[in-house]
Amino acid sequence: MWIHSVIITGFIVSCLLAAVPAYSVTVDRVLATVEGEIITFADYQQFANSIRGIEKKDDIDERLLKGLIEEKIILQEAKRKGIEVSETEVDRRIEEFKAENGLSQEDFVNLLREDGLNITKYKDFVKNELMSLKLIHENIDSKVIITDKEIEDIYYVRRKDYLICTEKLEVKAIFIRLKEDATPTEITDLKLRALKITEQLKEGTNFDLLVEQYSDEPLKSHEGILGCFVKGALIPPLDNKVFSMKQGETSDPVWVSEGVYILKITNREPESYKTIEEVREELYNILYKQKREKLFTEWIKALWEKASVILSQG
Repeated sequence: MWIHSVIITGFIVSCLLAAVPAYSVTVDRVLATVEGEIITFADYQQFANSIRGIEKKDDIDERLLKGLIEEKIILQEAKRKGIEVSETEVDRRIEEFKAENGLSQEDFVNLLREDGLNITKYKDFVKNELMSLKLIHENIDSKVIITDKEIEDIYYVRRKDYLICTEKLEVKAIFIRLKEDATPTEITDLKLRALKITEQLKEGTNFDLLVEQYSDEPLKSHEGILGCFVKGALIPPLDNKVFSMKQGETSDPVWVSEGVYILKITNREPESYKTIEEVREELYNILYKQKREKLFTEWIKALWEKASVILSQG
């Protein structure tokens, strides 16, 4: 009876504990007693079969048995609280179910028949489930409050998840190549030339003029334009340097195996993110689910503690 799962079962099963070992039972065995109401293996099989994706087995998954017991506890509590469900509410829920699944009345009746049900029996089931949902709404849903401050806090915690574009830098450079067989004297000369260039830059000399005067190819022909880069695109010495610089800033000489670079940040595009308003609904739903599950866990634990639940041994 997979239609069982359309109302409450899925939520309860999602709140169960981690997997525990299963054990085999005979078909007619009593598995548990909840406030004097017995749960048989047949009840368990019907419950398990109602959940899509659960393969029919001849043994017991204690997570599912726990879910079935919790359904019984919740329904009994709803009856004790005097929660009522009208015939109109039941009919409306059935019509919603048919519409959601594209079922005609004939299809619906056939589906019930396949699960060994008739309309009267199914209406009783829906009434019980709606009673349970009303109780859950009264004790859980109505008590979940999400504030703007909580949404703002989780937004900044999860902000990286809403990244639209990473930080990007436009970089120019003066590049002076180091010959493969450079002598110590040539290396010293190159160092002095690089220091001279940085001094001229500090004195206000135009970067483009120094590119034309000192840079080797291929940068000289490209007016010193090294390119536009995101973090990690350049080799580490250059990447680390440019992403520590401000827009318009020029660097001291940066040495690599091929020679020396003097860098300039010509434009810096910061990271961009979806705004908090764009993701408010998603964040609200995340917080709502977290709080609802926490409240449900605490609430059902309290119901378990006051309920008379007897599990069969072996």
